Amino acid sequence: MSAAPTFDPGFLRRLERLAVVARRTLRGAGLGERRSKRQGGAVEFADYRGYSPGDDTRRIDWYAYARLETLFLKLYVEEQDLALHLLVDQSASMGTGADPATGRPSKLDYARHVAAALAYVGLSAGDRVTVRAFRGGELSPQLGPLRGRDALLRLLRFLGDDGEAAGRTSLGDAARTFVARRPTTGVVIVVTDLLDPQGHEEPLRRLRGAGHEPFVLHVVSPDEAEPEVGQDVDLEDAETGEVLSVAMDQAAVRAYREAHARFLAEVAAFCRRAELGYALARTDVPFEELVLGVLRRGALVR
Repeated sequence: MSAAPTFDPGFLRRLERLAVVARRTLRGAGLGERRSKRQGGAVEFADYRGYSPGDDTRRIDWYAYARLETLFLKLYVEEQDLALHLLVDQSASMGTGADPATGRPSKLDYARHVAAALAYVGLSAGDRVTVRAFRGGELSPQLGPLRGRDALLRLLRFLGDDGEAAGRTSLGDAARTFVARRPTTGVVIVVTDLLDPQGHEEPLRRLRGAGHEPFVLHVVSPDEAEPEVGQDVDLEDAETGEVLSVAMDQAAVRAYREAHARFLAEVAAFCRRAELGYALARTDVPFEELVLGVLRRGALVR
C-alpha cells in the first residue's frame, strides 16, 4: 500500500490543524515539557528524605539541619523527554469494516490515521516516537526513534507501505517480543481491535510490569458493534477462515449486541482496575475527535 492514497493532502491539512489544536488543548498540561517520575539531582524540587551514609552530601539541606539537627536530602524531579511507542495491530481482522458507500475506512486504515496523528502530535512536542506494526505475534522493523516535525514524511511512508492486514492476532507474542527488545520505558499506545482468542489482559499487564504506561485504543467498526437484522448469512472468521451460518433475526441480533456491549464494558473495567489508559475508537468517529479525546485523558502527558 503506498502512502499517497492513504495520506492525501487533505489528511495532511487535517493533521496540521489537529497539531495546532492539541498544543492549545494541552498548554496547561505542559505539552512538550513533560517530566518523568524519576528522581534525579537537578531541575525542580520534589521532596525530602533522610540522609544515609554514602549519599551525595551536596544535596543535604543545611537549613533544615540548622532547624531540626537532622540531615535531610533534597530530591528533585528530573526533566526527561517522553518516549512514545505506537503498536499498530495489522492482523487480518483489522482489514474489515470498510464501507465504500459511505467512505468509512477499514479498521486498519483508521488505525493508521490515528497512529499518524498521535505520532505527529508527539513529534511536534519534541517527544521521541517509535512505531511498529504487529501481526501473528511478530513485530515489524521499528521506525524511529523519530524527533521533530520534519520526520512526518518518514512516518507516513512507513505507515502507508507497511502491508495489508493478514495473519492472526497474538497480542501476547507481540508484547513479549516488544518487552524483550528492552525499549526505552514510556507510553505504549496499542491500537488494536482486541480480537485475540488468547485474551488481552496478560499482555497488557506485561507492558505495565516492564515499566511502561500502556494505553489501549480499541478499534471497533459500526457493523461489528451494531449488526442489522437480515437474512441468513455465512460469517467467516477473517483470521481462521472458519465459517458459521447464522440466522440474523431480531433475537440473534439483540443477543449479539448485548454480548458485544458486555465485552466492551469488561475491557474498559479491566483497564481501570489495572490503571491502564483506554479509549474506544469507533471508525465512524473523525480521527481528530478521537485523538483530542485521548490527549485530554493524559495519554501523552505524565
